[in-house]
Amino acid sequence: MKSILSLAGWNWRLSRRAYGILCIAFGAQQLAVLLWQASRPALLGAGLAVYYAEGFQPQAFALALVLAGLLAAPAANDRQRAKCSYTWLTLPLPPGARLAAHVLTAAVLELGMVAWQLALYLVYYFPVQALESALAMDRMGTAMPAQNLYEQLLNSEAAHYLLPKRPRQLALMVAILLLSALLLTCVRLHRGWRRGAAVVLGAVSGFCCLALLEGEIDTTLYGSLILSSTLLLLVAIPLAAAAFSIWWALRAIRRAEPA
Repeated sequence: MKSILSLAGWNWRLSRRAYGILCIAFGAQQLAVLLWQASRPALLGAGLAVYYAEGFQPQAFALALVLAGLLAAPAANDRQRAKCSYTWLTLPLPPGARLAAHVLTAAVLELGMVAWQLALYLVYYFPVQALESALAMDRMGTAMPAQNLYEQLLNSEAAHYLLPKRPRQLALMVAILLLSALLLTCVRLHRGWRRGAAVVLGAVSGFCCLALLEGEIDTTLYGSLILSSTLLLLVAIPLAAAAFSIWWALRAIRRAEPA
């Protein structure tokens, strides 16, 4: 376990600069988009949740989450092979430990991006609210009653995906996080046509996981249930993808294919 944590720490040191740039860029674009949406006359007083959705921020967050996971395996793909790739491939560690270290790093980076998005949503409520009040006073000559932060969280569709409401949803989110970390790690490990196949496998699994999470949220909010046959298929595909990806990644590490 100590060796896995050490290799994960090495990956973090190699990727922390790019990860910091990604977080700063994501936060800056989100603030700009939210303020621009709040300044639109057609959306005056609509609230942070509407500005977030109208500004395509759920899609931007999904992209940032994928990029964060892809940053987690620089030791396997760095161009300075004498310093990174060669040493990584010849470490006195079993292939499973090397794969586990990369997956652990990817999971931590993705979890950090989730926490960063939640923090941004809470912090950006205040400048957006101030701009709303100023625009309402300027255009209508009176203050507009605004929703508080708790109401904005309840109205936000993204908050339903990021904040679990019961243990089953939390377990599902943890499983999806680990699966995405594994599949994104495999995308970085493979090369050539194998990388394209890993991307397709990850996209199919991502669609199934998103459908499962949406079904769980609908069950929590509205009491609707996914059909048993559909549920079985949505669960079986990601599980099969995870098992195959582990075998394929270990095979690639043993054969030194990332080199």
